[in-house]
Amino acid sequence: MEYNILGLSGGKDSSALAIFIKNQLPVIHKDIEYVFADTEHEIPETYDYLNKIEVFTGKKITRLKPYRSFDDVLLATNFLPSHAHRWCTGILKKQTFKNYIQSKVHNADKETKVNLYIGIRADERFRLDGAGQDKLITEKFPFIEHNIYRQDVENILVNEGIGYPDYYKWRKRSGCYFCFYQSCLDWIKLYENHPDLYQKAMEYEYTDCKKIKSGRMGFNMDYSLKDMIKPENIQKIKEKYQKLQEKNEHHSKIDIVHNLFNDFITEDDYSSQTIYKFA
Repeated sequence: MEYNILGLSGGKDSSALAIFIKNQLPVIHKDIEYVFADTEHEIPETYDYLNKIEVFTGKKITRLKPYRSFDDVLLATNFLPSHAHRWCTGILKKQTFKNYIQSKVHNADKETKVNLYIGIRADERFRLDGAGQDKLITEKFPFIEHNIYRQDVENILVNEGIGYPDYYKWRKRSGCYFCFYQSCLDWIKLYENHPDLYQKAMEYEYTDCKKIKSGRMGFNMDYSLKDMIKPENIQKIKEKYQKLQEKNEHHSKIDIVHNLFNDFITEDDYSSQTIYKFA
């Protein structure tokens, strides 16, 4: 038995790959399964975009729930995910997806083959280091095979009519609403666009940690979420990013491209594609 699976992140690259497969690889599209590992804490725009993908591809997305919830892991570990301890991705997404793949392999014959389609673009070949190490899966990279670059991804989404996810109007990445990779400006934009979710994220933070040097445990290194939305801090953060933007406008084209790359290097589509790879 052979399974074809595409792991969706809700970001532009994996979504464009779903559209590309539908239009250019109809034989694969017929049998492929779209899978989304749901942390249960995604931003609403991600869920809306997944619904649009289902409409445009004519495929129902398999939505996996985490085998352990965020709150359950937080209660057990007693610390929030961070750059140093990114347990959220490993447990909520990677392990959940791994369990799903293993269930397919274990419930089938010995010759079962799983082809995993990954949206790494032709301009991201450097990300192939370490590819092909997973014993359970065979990784497929259609964008590299067909020389699909970043601009091509945009063209695929625009020409199909599905466009970009709406969250790109106010932030650079998909993922959880409390993702610690967010910039301060992204946090402010979350507060402005989804104040209810900002409030939920704020309730997760600890502000009286006597054992921690900073005295608090939160998602952002510079501010507690409670302090971040004080009017003077909102103004300070927006002014900082405005100055940064103005500075970039005076850089050479090469520098601008470099800065844009750094802006997007932590975008969910950069890391989420590795979510569906495991040893």
